[in-house]
Amino acid sequence: MSNTTNEKGDRNEREAADILGRVYGKGNVDKVDAYSNTDPLGFVDVLAAKDPWPVRFVQVKTNRFPPKQQLEYAATVDKFDESVTPEVWVRVDRDGWRMYEFVGEPDEWNCYLEMDTCDYEETVEAFREAVGFYGGGT
Repeated sequence: MSNTTNEKGDRNEREAADILGRVYGKGNVDKVDAYSNTDPLGFVDVLAAKDPWPVRFVQVKTNRFPPKQQLEYAATVDKFDESVTPEVWVRVDRDGWRMYEFVGEPDEWNCYLEMDTCDYEETVEAFREAVGFYGGGT
């Protein structure tokens, strides 16, 4: 993997952590460092935890989340405790974020937010709306 690809992935992970931090609070969000072995599950890039919202384990991807990878991830996250919400956030170049949550059976991922803009503030606001920020957590 090239340095440019790694840099883009790292930048996308930081942006995902920042978006989550605007809802959960910065102190309740952690960008997991893949090189420090702080992710024993091999899935989590960013995690967030704060009542009343569920604990979110987020895998950040760039541009694509193909069906084969969806099946592979489903097999991994199907083992997580029900108190955890596994998600995959895909940062699509020049389009913005697509946010998927694992809905379980039959190993499906639901795209609960698809942005058509890369505007950070619009994305934060749309995420807040999607998770019920103004009316309680989901």
